[in-house]
Amino acid sequence: MDGIFARLRREAQKKSVLQEQLRMDPDVFDKALEKLRIHGGALLDFAENVSRGQDHWRESYIAQGEQKQAQIAGMIRYADGNECRMSTLVRHFGDIADGQKACAICDFCAPADCAAQRFRTATDAERVALFRVRAALQLDGVKSAGKLYSVLYPNREMSRDGFEEVLGAMARAGLVRLSDAVFEKNGKQIPYRKVALTRAGNSIDEATPVEFIMKDTTPAFITRQRKKKTPRKRARRPDTAVQPKQLAKAEPSAVGQAPHVEEALRVWRLAEARRLGVPAFRVFSDQASRAIAAKLPGTAAELLAIPGIGISTVEKYGAQIYRILHQGLRL
Repeated sequence: MDGIFARLRREAQKKSVLQEQLRMDPDVFDKALEKLRIHGGALLDFAENVSRGQDHWRESYIAQGEQKQAQIAGMIRYADGNECRMSTLVRHFGDIADGQKACAICDFCAPADCAAQRFRTATDAERVALFRVRAALQLDGVKSAGKLYSVLYPNREMSRDGFEEVLGAMARAGLVRLSDAVFEKNGKQIPYRKVALTRAGNSIDEATPVEFIMKDTTPAFITRQRKKKTPRKRARRPDTAVQPKQLAKAEPSAVGQAPHVEEALRVWRLAEARRLGVPAFRVFSDQASRAIAAKLPGTAAELLAIPGIGISTVEKYGAQIYRILHQGLRL
Protein backbone atom coordinates (compact mmCIF):
# COMPACT_ATOMS: atom_id res chain seq x y z
CA MET A 1 0.00 0.00 0.00
CA ASP A 2 2.84 2.38 0.79
CA GLY A 3 4.46 1.51 -2.54
CA ILE A 4 1.27 2.24 -4.47
CA PHE A 5 0.61 5.48 -2.58
CA ALA A 6 4.14 6.73 -3.29
CA ARG A 7 3.52 6.38 -7.05
CA LEU A 8 0.17 8.16 -7.06
CA ARG A 9 -0.17 11.69 -8.45
CA ARG A 10 -2.86 14.33 -8.25
CA GLU A 11 -3.53 13.78 -11.96
CA ALA A 12 -5.35 10.55 -12.76
CA GLN A 13 -3.46 7.70 -14.39
CA LYS A 14 -4.48 4.31 -15.73
CA LYS A 15 -4.54 1.57 -13.13
CA SER A 16 -2.88 -0.83 -15.57
CA VAL A 17 0.02 1.59 -16.11
CA LEU A 18 0.54 1.93 -12.37
CA GLN A 19 0.51 -1.83 -11.94
CA GLU A 20 3.13 -2.27 -14.67
CA GLN A 21 5.37 0.33 -13.02
CA LEU A 22 5.21 -1.47 -9.67
CA ARG A 23 5.51 -4.97 -11.18
CA MET A 24 3.12 -6.38 -8.59
CA ASP A 25 1.00 -9.52 -8.80
CA PRO A 26 -2.36 -8.39 -10.29
CA ASP A 27 -4.45 -9.91 -7.51
CA VAL A 28 -2.25 -8.48 -4.74
CA PHE A 29 -2.24 -5.09 -6.49
CA ASP A 30 -6.06 -5.02 -6.73
CA LYS A 31 -6.51 -5.93 -3.06
CA ALA A 32 -3.96 -3.34 -1.88
CA LEU A 33 -5.45 -0.64 -4.10
CA GLU A 34 -8.95 -1.43 -2.83
CA LYS A 35 -7.80 -1.05 0.80
CA LEU A 36 -6.07 2.20 -0.11
CA ARG A 37 -9.28 3.45 -1.73
CA ILE A 38 -11.39 2.48 1.30
CA HIS A 39 -9.14 4.45 3.65
CA GLY A 40 -9.00 7.49 1.37
CA GLY A 41 -5.44 7.17 0.10
CA ALA A 42 -6.48 6.60 -3.52
CA LEU A 43 -9.31 7.89 -5.70
CA LEU A 44 -10.69 5.75 -8.54
CA ASP A 45 -13.33 6.44 -11.15
CA PHE A 46 -15.48 3.82 -12.89
CA ALA A 47 -12.88 3.42 -15.66
CA GLU A 48 -10.22 2.65 -13.02
CA ASN A 49 -8.24 5.82 -13.47
CA VAL A 50 -6.47 6.32 -10.15
CA SER A 51 -5.21 9.47 -8.46
CA ARG A 52 -3.76 10.45 -5.11
CA GLY A 53 -6.11 10.81 -2.12
CA GLN A 54 -5.52 12.10 1.40
CA ASP A 55 -2.16 11.75 3.13
CA HIS A 56 -3.61 10.54 6.46
CA TRP A 57 -5.05 7.25 5.21
CA ARG A 58 -2.70 5.20 7.45
CA GLU A 59 -4.49 6.33 10.63
CA SER A 60 -7.77 4.84 9.45
CA TYR A 61 -6.03 1.68 8.21
CA ILE A 62 -4.19 1.12 11.50
CA ALA A 63 -7.36 1.76 13.53
CA GLN A 64 -9.27 -0.80 11.49
CA GLY A 65 -6.44 -3.32 11.92
CA GLU A 66 -6.44 -2.82 15.68
CA GLN A 67 -10.20 -3.31 15.77
CA LYS A 68 -9.93 -6.58 13.86
CA GLN A 69 -7.13 -7.77 16.15
CA ALA A 70 -9.35 -6.98 19.15
CA GLN A 71 -12.17 -8.99 17.59
CA ILE A 72 -9.87 -11.96 16.98
CA ALA A 73 -8.54 -11.70 20.54
CA GLY A 74 -12.14 -11.72 21.81
CA MET A 75 -12.88 -14.89 19.84
CA ILE A 76 -9.75 -16.54 21.24
CA ARG A 77 -10.74 -15.54 24.79
CA TYR A 78 -14.17 -17.06 24.20
CA ALA A 79 -12.67 -20.31 22.87
CA ASP A 80 -10.18 -20.51 25.75
CA GLY A 81 -12.65 -19.27 28.34
CA ASN A 82 -13.73 -21.22 31.39
CA GLU A 83 -17.38 -20.25 31.54
CA CYS A 84 -20.62 -21.66 30.17
CA ARG A 85 -20.47 -21.11 26.41
CA MET A 86 -24.15 -20.31 26.02
CA SER A 87 -24.36 -17.85 28.94
CA THR A 88 -21.24 -16.07 27.64
CA LEU A 89 -22.86 -15.63 24.21
CA VAL A 90 -26.15 -14.48 25.73
CA ARG A 91 -24.37 -11.82 27.83
CA HIS A 92 -22.36 -10.72 24.80
CA PHE A 93 -25.63 -9.86 23.04
CA GLY A 94 -26.88 -7.85 26.02
CA ASP A 95 -29.18 -10.25 27.87
CA ILE A 96 -27.57 -10.00 31.32
CA ALA A 97 -30.41 -11.72 33.23
CA ASP A 98 -30.53 -14.88 31.10
CA GLY A 99 -26.74 -14.76 30.80
CA GLN A 100 -26.44 -15.88 34.41
CA LYS A 101 -28.01 -19.28 33.67
CA ALA A 102 -25.76 -22.22 32.77
CA CYS A 103 -26.82 -24.29 29.75
CA ALA A 104 -25.77 -27.66 31.28
CA ILE A 105 -24.79 -29.08 27.86
CA CYS A 106 -21.59 -27.32 26.69
CA ASP A 107 -18.04 -28.56 27.28
CA PHE A 108 -17.75 -26.38 30.40
CA CYS A 109 -21.03 -27.46 31.97
CA ALA A 110 -20.91 -31.13 30.98
CA PRO A 111 -17.28 -32.17 30.35
CA ALA A 112 -18.13 -35.88 30.64
CA ASP A 113 -20.36 -35.62 27.55
CA CYS A 114 -17.85 -33.61 25.52
CA ALA A 115 -16.74 -35.22 22.25
CA ALA A 116 -14.27 -32.62 20.96
CA GLN A 117 -12.32 -32.02 24.19
CA ARG A 118 -10.59 -34.57 26.42
CA PHE A 119 -10.26 -34.30 30.20
CA ARG A 120 -8.00 -35.98 32.76
CA THR A 121 -7.53 -36.33 36.51
CA ALA A 122 -5.63 -33.49 38.17
CA THR A 123 -2.02 -34.09 39.23
CA ASP A 124 -0.79 -33.59 42.81
CA ALA A 125 0.84 -30.27 41.82
CA GLU A 126 -2.44 -29.06 40.34
CA ARG A 127 -4.34 -30.00 43.50
CA VAL A 128 -1.77 -28.10 45.55
CA ALA A 129 -2.35 -25.10 43.27
CA LEU A 130 -6.09 -25.36 43.93
CA PHE A 131 -5.65 -24.84 47.67
CA ARG A 132 -3.03 -22.13 47.19
CA VAL A 133 -5.51 -20.21 45.05
CA ARG A 134 -8.23 -20.75 47.67
CA ALA A 135 -6.00 -19.47 50.48
CA ALA A 136 -4.94 -16.37 48.51
CA LEU A 137 -8.53 -15.46 47.63
CA GLN A 138 -9.72 -15.97 51.19
CA LEU A 139 -7.06 -13.48 52.27
CA ASP A 140 -7.44 -10.81 49.61
CA GLY A 141 -10.85 -11.39 48.02
CA VAL A 142 -11.25 -10.84 44.26
CA LYS A 143 -7.98 -10.71 42.30
CA SER A 144 -6.98 -10.63 38.65
CA ALA A 145 -5.72 -13.92 37.26
CA GLY A 146 -2.38 -12.33 36.32
CA LYS A 147 -1.82 -10.82 39.76
CA LEU A 148 -2.80 -14.07 41.45
CA TYR A 149 -0.30 -15.99 39.33
CA SER A 150 2.56 -13.57 40.05
CA VAL A 151 1.89 -13.78 43.80
CA LEU A 152 1.61 -17.58 43.98
CA TYR A 153 4.31 -18.47 41.46
CA PRO A 154 6.85 -15.61 41.38
CA ASN A 155 9.55 -17.96 40.07
CA ARG A 156 7.23 -19.55 37.47
CA GLU A 157 7.28 -22.99 39.12
CA MET A 158 4.05 -23.54 37.17
CA SER A 159 3.53 -22.12 33.69
CA ARG A 160 0.95 -19.37 33.19
CA ASP A 161 -1.01 -21.58 30.80
CA GLY A 162 -1.00 -24.40 33.35
CA PHE A 163 -2.20 -21.99 36.04
CA GLU A 164 -5.04 -20.78 33.81
CA GLU A 165 -6.08 -24.40 33.31
CA VAL A 166 -6.15 -24.87 37.10
CA LEU A 167 -8.45 -21.84 37.40
CA GLY A 168 -10.63 -23.26 34.62
CA ALA A 169 -10.90 -26.60 36.43
CA MET A 170 -11.79 -24.79 39.66
CA ALA A 171 -14.50 -22.83 37.83
CA ARG A 172 -15.79 -26.07 36.28
CA ALA A 173 -16.02 -27.56 39.77
CA GLY A 174 -17.91 -24.51 41.04
CA LEU A 175 -15.12 -23.36 43.39
CA VAL A 176 -14.34 -20.01 41.77
CA ARG A 177 -16.13 -17.55 39.52
CA LEU A 178 -14.23 -16.12 36.56
CA SER A 179 -15.34 -12.88 34.95
CA ASP A 180 -13.92 -10.73 32.16
CA ALA A 181 -13.01 -7.10 32.83
CA VAL A 182 -11.19 -4.27 31.02
CA PHE A 183 -8.86 -1.49 32.09
CA GLU A 184 -7.56 1.40 30.03
CA LYS A 185 -3.88 2.14 29.52
CA ASN A 186 -2.42 4.75 27.16
CA GLY A 187 -5.80 5.09 25.49
CA LYS A 188 -6.11 1.35 24.83
CA GLN A 189 -8.50 -1.09 26.48
CA ILE A 190 -6.71 -4.10 27.99
CA PRO A 191 -8.88 -7.14 28.79
CA TYR A 192 -8.16 -9.27 31.85
CA ARG A 193 -9.88 -11.91 33.97
CA LYS A 194 -11.00 -11.59 37.59
CA VAL A 195 -11.15 -14.55 40.00
CA ALA A 196 -13.43 -14.79 43.04
CA LEU A 197 -14.24 -17.63 45.44
CA THR A 198 -17.74 -19.07 45.43
CA ARG A 199 -19.50 -20.24 48.59
CA ALA A 200 -18.51 -23.82 47.75
CA GLY A 201 -14.90 -22.81 47.22
CA ASN A 202 -14.78 -21.00 50.51
CA SER A 203 -16.03 -24.01 52.47
CA ILE A 204 -13.82 -26.83 51.16
CA ASP A 205 -10.70 -28.22 52.74
CA GLU A 206 -8.21 -30.90 51.71
CA ALA A 207 -10.51 -33.65 52.97
CA THR A 208 -13.48 -32.47 50.89
CA PRO A 209 -14.15 -34.64 47.81
CA VAL A 210 -13.96 -32.37 44.75
CA GLU A 211 -14.63 -33.26 41.12
CA PHE A 212 -11.44 -31.52 39.98
CA ILE A 213 -10.68 -32.47 36.36
CA MET A 214 -8.32 -30.78 33.94
CA LYS A 215 -8.43 -30.21 30.21
CA ASP A 216 -6.06 -32.62 28.50
CA THR A 217 -4.02 -30.33 26.27
CA THR A 218 -1.67 -33.11 25.11
CA PRO A 219 -2.16 -33.61 21.35
CA ALA A 220 -3.58 -36.98 20.42
CA PHE A 221 -1.29 -38.75 17.98
CA ILE A 222 -2.79 -41.37 15.73
CA THR A 223 -0.35 -43.99 14.55
CA ARG A 224 -1.13 -45.29 11.12
CA GLN A 225 0.55 -48.26 9.59
CA ARG A 226 1.57 -47.66 6.03
CA LYS A 227 1.08 -50.45 3.61
CA LYS A 228 4.13 -51.40 1.67
CA LYS A 229 3.68 -50.80 -2.00
CA THR A 230 4.92 -53.46 -4.32
CA PRO A 231 6.91 -51.84 -7.11
CA ARG A 232 5.39 -52.20 -10.54
CA LYS A 233 7.35 -51.93 -13.70
CA ARG A 234 5.80 -49.80 -16.37
CA ALA A 235 6.35 -50.61 -19.97
CA ARG A 236 7.42 -47.41 -21.65
CA ARG A 237 7.82 -46.85 -25.32
CA PRO A 238 10.08 -43.87 -25.97
CA ASP A 239 8.68 -43.36 -29.42
CA THR A 240 5.12 -42.71 -28.16
CA ALA A 241 5.79 -41.10 -24.74
CA VAL A 242 4.29 -37.62 -24.42
CA GLN A 243 6.41 -35.10 -22.55
CA PRO A 244 4.72 -32.45 -20.35
CA LYS A 245 5.71 -29.60 -22.66
CA GLN A 246 4.35 -31.47 -25.68
CA LEU A 247 1.07 -32.12 -23.83
CA ALA A 248 0.70 -28.45 -22.98
CA LYS A 249 1.19 -27.49 -26.62
CA ALA A 250 -1.30 -30.11 -27.77
CA GLU A 251 -4.17 -28.52 -25.74
CA PRO A 252 -4.91 -24.97 -26.85
CA SER A 253 -6.49 -22.76 -24.17
CA ALA A 254 -10.05 -21.55 -24.33
CA VAL A 255 -8.78 -17.98 -24.64
CA GLY A 256 -6.93 -18.91 -27.78
CA GLN A 257 -10.14 -20.34 -29.24
CA ALA A 258 -12.20 -17.23 -28.36
CA PRO A 259 -9.86 -14.25 -27.81
CA HIS A 260 -12.75 -11.78 -27.94
CA VAL A 261 -14.50 -13.23 -24.87
CA GLU A 262 -12.25 -11.49 -22.34
CA GLU A 263 -12.62 -8.19 -24.18
CA ALA A 264 -16.42 -8.57 -24.16
CA LEU A 265 -16.31 -9.19 -20.40
CA ARG A 266 -14.19 -6.08 -19.88
CA VAL A 267 -16.58 -3.91 -21.92
CA TRP A 268 -19.60 -5.19 -19.99
CA ARG A 269 -17.80 -4.81 -16.64
CA LEU A 270 -16.87 -1.19 -17.46
CA ALA A 271 -20.49 -0.38 -18.34
CA GLU A 272 -21.71 -1.97 -15.11
CA ALA A 273 -19.11 -0.04 -13.09
CA ARG A 274 -20.21 3.22 -14.76
CA ARG A 275 -23.83 2.44 -13.90
CA LEU A 276 -22.98 1.74 -10.25
CA GLY A 277 -20.46 4.57 -9.96
CA VAL A 278 -17.69 2.32 -8.64
CA PRO A 279 -14.27 1.23 -9.93
CA ALA A 280 -14.50 -1.66 -12.39
CA PHE A 281 -12.62 -4.11 -10.18
CA ARG A 282 -15.41 -3.77 -7.59
CA VAL A 283 -17.57 -5.76 -10.01
CA PHE A 284 -14.83 -8.39 -10.25
CA SER A 285 -11.05 -8.22 -10.68
CA ASP A 286 -8.96 -8.39 -13.85
CA GLN A 287 -7.65 -11.75 -12.71
CA ALA A 288 -11.19 -13.09 -12.34
CA SER A 289 -12.07 -11.71 -15.77
CA ARG A 290 -9.15 -13.56 -17.35
CA ALA A 291 -10.05 -16.78 -15.52
CA ILE A 292 -13.69 -16.58 -16.66
CA ALA A 293 -12.58 -16.13 -20.27
CA ALA A 294 -10.17 -19.05 -19.97
CA LYS A 295 -12.44 -21.55 -18.18
CA LEU A 296 -15.79 -20.53 -19.72
CA PRO A 297 -17.96 -21.57 -16.73
CA GLY A 298 -21.46 -22.72 -17.58
CA THR A 299 -22.91 -23.30 -14.11
CA ALA A 300 -22.96 -21.50 -10.77
CA ALA A 301 -20.64 -24.13 -9.28
CA GLU A 302 -18.07 -23.61 -12.06
CA LEU A 303 -18.30 -19.83 -11.68
CA LEU A 304 -17.86 -20.04 -7.90
CA ALA A 305 -14.73 -22.15 -8.41
CA ILE A 306 -12.97 -19.15 -9.97
CA PRO A 307 -10.81 -17.20 -7.46
CA GLY A 308 -12.31 -13.80 -6.68
CA ILE A 309 -15.89 -14.81 -7.53
CA GLY A 310 -18.25 -15.09 -4.56
CA ILE A 311 -21.89 -16.06 -4.21
CA SER A 312 -23.04 -12.43 -4.37
CA THR A 313 -21.29 -11.99 -7.73
CA VAL A 314 -22.94 -15.15 -9.06
CA GLU A 315 -26.36 -13.99 -7.88
CA LYS A 316 -25.98 -10.47 -9.31
CA TYR A 317 -24.12 -11.13 -12.54
CA GLY A 318 -24.20 -14.86 -13.26
CA ALA A 319 -26.90 -14.71 -15.95
CA GLN A 320 -25.17 -11.82 -17.74
CA ILE A 321 -21.78 -13.55 -17.61
CA TYR A 322 -23.24 -16.76 -19.11
CA ARG A 323 -24.91 -14.69 -21.86
CA ILE A 324 -21.62 -12.97 -22.76
CA LEU A 325 -19.76 -16.29 -22.84
CA HIS A 326 -22.48 -17.94 -24.94
CA GLN A 327 -22.50 -15.09 -27.46
CA GLY A 328 -18.69 -15.11 -27.59
CA LEU A 329 -18.53 -18.81 -28.38
CA ARG A 330 -21.03 -18.41 -31.23
CA LEU A 331 -18.80 -15.84 -32.97
